[in-house]
Amino acid sequence: MMSYTPANSQVGECMQALVKTGHAVGDLELKDWPEPAPAPDEVKLRVAAAGICGTDIHIIKGERPSRPPVVLGHEFCGTVVEAGPRVQHFKLGDRIAASNPARTCGECYHCRAGNPFMCLHRVSAGYMIDGAFAEYICIRAERCHPLPDNVSFRQAALGEPLSVAVHAAIERTTVHAGDLVVVSGPGAVGLLTMLVARLEGARVVVAGIAQDRARLARARQLGADLIVDSSKEDLLAIVRELTQNEGADLVYECAGVASSLDLCWEAVKRGGTLTQVGIYPSRIETDLNKVVMKELTLVGSFGYLWSSWRRSIQLLSEGRINAEALISHEMPLTEFEQAFRITRDGTATKVVFKIAN
Repeated sequence: MMSYTPANSQVGECMQALVKTGHAVGDLELKDWPEPAPAPDEVKLRVAAAGICGTDIHIIKGERPSRPPVVLGHEFCGTVVEAGPRVQHFKLGDRIAASNPARTCGECYHCRAGNPFMCLHRVSAGYMIDGAFAEYICIRAERCHPLPDNVSFRQAALGEPLSVAVHAAIERTTVHAGDLVVVSGPGAVGLLTMLVARLEGARVVVAGIAQDRARLARARQLGADLIVDSSKEDLLAIVRELTQNEGADLVYECAGVASSLDLCWEAVKRGGTLTQVGIYPSRIETDLNKVVMKELTLVGSFGYLWSSWRRSIQLLSEGRINAEALISHEMPLTEFEQAFRITRDGTATKVVFKIAN
């Protein structure tokens, strides 16, 4: 098994960082934290922007494992301020976005096949080792992606969820022009999945609940063909009316909620595809007989590949995806309590911490 000691060799300085200090709910503190120094294969970034992810909420609530004390945050971008001696392709001043996993074994089948998220020994920044809700982070150069001059840090802060959406809607499944696609869960990944599916020529219905009112409104602004509040409207009847009673060609479950999955089973047509993107906080009960009786293709989509990032950055650079339009709030780290509150209650579509210029 791979062994790894986080590159927290200190340089004698402290920085401000948002730290999960223990396993209990509420064990979260903005505090002075040792500034990291890069390992030989790492770059040190001055973090410019970092987005709040649903995973961060689960970690704070104790619904996802973490290794406190640890700095949270895994959707980020910034500027290279130092590079280890083995780093060849990045220099001081380079603008980059970076991806997880922070470390993998590099030797297993999945690593050799280019799918690091499947590595049994992966170590991820933001909950296993220190993440990006801080002034600085060190990350392996092989996980870094150079940013074109026309991609802002605000856009690049959403490169990670966009890559998740690209992986789900382009690499794990195939959307055809004219397909009817349902996206259940209008969080950032759900909204970006909608945008990617529309680029492929699909009609897209975005579904949420009453708590998602602001996010559903944002989906409409971003170009969703239809939005549905399933707590008030009959999603299944609407989908059947749109498809001559057939059902949706593809359904993306992006909420990570059991009731959402139950709707997805019904909304997808016989012989259709259901792609699970959302991650549930615990085991759920569901009716897998639907897979058999409807002859469904059930696809899991987790994380992304290097190719997902390449596509994402190209989409941002070409202006085909306006990720910045998802950002509802830009806040300093000092306002972290409010930032997490409005993310939890659905007031915010996407919160990005502005950490440096």
